[in-house]
Amino acid sequence: MSILTVTNLEKSFGTDLLFSGINFSVVAGQKMGLVGRNGCGKTTLLKILLGQELPDVGKAGLAAGHSLGYLRQEAPVHPEHTILEEVQSVFAPVRLLEAEVTRWEEAMSTETTDEALETAMEQYSHAREAFEAAGGYRHEADVPQTLRNLGFSEADYGKRVGSCSGGEQTRLALAKIVLSSPDLLILDEPTNHLDIAATEWLEGFLKNYEGAVLLVSHDRYFLDAVTDTIADIENQKLTVYKGNYSHFRRQKEERQLRQQEMYDNQQAEITRLEAVMKKNMGEDSVQSRLRFRMEKRIERMDKVDRVQTDTRAVRALFDADAAGRIGRDVLRAESLTKTYGSRTLFGNLNFLIERGERVGLVGPNGAGKTTLVKLILGTEQPTRGGVSLGHNARVSYFSQHAADSLLPQLSVIDSVQPVGDMTETQARNYLARFLFTGDDVFKSVGMLSGGEKNKLALARMILEPCNLLILDEPTNHLDIASCDALTEMLAKYDGTLLLVSHDRYLLNATTTKTLALDGRGGGTLFEGNYNTWRDAQKAPAPATKAKAARITSPTSTPVPASSSNGAGNSGSNGNGTHKPAPPSLNPRDLSKARVKARELVLTTESGVNAVETRVAEVEARLARPSDSVADMVALAAEHTRLQDELMAALAAWEAAVAAQEGLGVA
Repeated sequence: MSILTVTNLEKSFGTDLLFSGINFSVVAGQKMGLVGRNGCGKTTLLKILLGQELPDVGKAGLAAGHSLGYLRQEAPVHPEHTILEEVQSVFAPVRLLEAEVTRWEEAMSTETTDEALETAMEQYSHAREAFEAAGGYRHEADVPQTLRNLGFSEADYGKRVGSCSGGEQTRLALAKIVLSSPDLLILDEPTNHLDIAATEWLEGFLKNYEGAVLLVSHDRYFLDAVTDTIADIENQKLTVYKGNYSHFRRQKEERQLRQQEMYDNQQAEITRLEAVMKKNMGEDSVQSRLRFRMEKRIERMDKVDRVQTDTRAVRALFDADAAGRIGRDVLRAESLTKTYGSRTLFGNLNFLIERGERVGLVGPNGAGKTTLVKLILGTEQPTRGGVSLGHNARVSYFSQHAADSLLPQLSVIDSVQPVGDMTETQARNYLARFLFTGDDVFKSVGMLSGGEKNKLALARMILEPCNLLILDEPTNHLDIASCDALTEMLAKYDGTLLLVSHDRYLLNATTTKTLALDGRGGGTLFEGNYNTWRDAQKAPAPATKAKAARITSPTSTPVPASSSNGAGNSGSNGNGTHKPAPPSLNPRDLSKARVKARELVLTTESGVNAVETRVAEVEARLARPSDSVADMVALAAEHTRLQDELMAALAAWEAAVAAQEGLGVA
């Protein structure tokens, strides 16, 4: 039986058609994912389904006697409630029924006439049936487990909702909807503020949920795990596919290939028939009848439309080369500890991220992932220990609140032009790579969607070259196409990457190491991407130990970390770390030594660049076809020799950098 039926929906804004001819239904137990680019009309469609907007044409209706629950991206909560009070507020209708049961119980015990007693008993029976149908005395039994699964402990129950973060408020709203158990759950980006553990719990809950689910999500793994149907909005039309997201991608590609083949065959047949008609342009009756039959055949054809695909994609690259060469040791933490009052986020973290490594930072909400990033950036100070950046580190940082730094009154183009020092034409060409075209560049930032704001913030960040890229939840509010584009951009990035994300697809596709904070003060640096690390957690302990190294030493004494970011002798570098004191030389000799050290760094770096250039030339020649086996053998031998030279040149450069740092030169 259909719980929700949508018939011939059409919606326009002014002269812009958003979608038309939308027809689909959701049946009991169905799990449908709604996908499409930002701006295709997903949110507007949800508003129509919820009765918050009216369609221009068509209708959408919920079957009589069925309930609906909705989680939007910015979920409403009562700021004065405690967390427990807010969750329990969802049971207000059940409590009213309970009060009605109690009232008629009391009436039965006080009535003095048979007629009044019979009436009270009948009303009690009706009230009791309604109360038990709504969950009865079991209605609050699932509260502790649901809150625990969404990251709330019993200690949080008394916390005021108004003091909760946006993420906590969203999780609280999700808990209320889960506990209300409606016949149809509509969820708009439910994973945006969940950690991976909570996301995996929600996956399991929704898969086993007896009611129907309609959800919008950019999380490809989440869609794969939960959905059995995908509704795709593209080119103002909605198409329903059976299967999860991966099946949908394959089906859509196959469908488009078949449609294009049918279109090509039909066009070829039309061309053939038109050629026959041209050959028979005479006036005699035979030719006239032939032309008439050919025209009718063309008219009677069920015309196949040309395949229309939205191939627009964000096209940009992070520039590591322009940032210059970074030292081998890019990011080092030594005895790094951060506490807030009596709570320790992490204690005595010790880890090293080297040049070119791609590290995913994972852990439960509250484990300190964003705090660790702030310590790396120097915007917060550690309680003990320190974290230091390598020589010539140029950092670009994208926070999960990056869009908040945009000025809402500025236009899109005015937000970018000053950052890149570009002309209007250059700025428009650059913004087109992020799908801001035509008059879109003159829109005010305040009018943009969440996804568009994130793309604009990303466009501003990419203008600055970096050899250390730190991203904190970069996929929030992006559509799947933009997530795919970001995945490709990160895969092509040649610098060092530190990525905080709950998007498992992105982590698996772009990282080769995992830095996992456990939420209990400890952490592990693991060789492998998210899936490899996750599998190791499920494996027996010895298998896990073989690949993972603990990066915490709870009983060790903190040792200050060396850093190239400070100035002066044995001074703090602003990150709570200390630079080693330069050798004991008189000021004149020390100045000379520092000049020579700088010159040696430049000389050795030039040597590295020269060898790298020659390696690239040889690799280009090896990639070209050649009839001479002897030439190819000689080139291969030269390539091997050059690789050895490159390693020696890099070692010399790193030794020069270390010597320079030893003399107190930044």
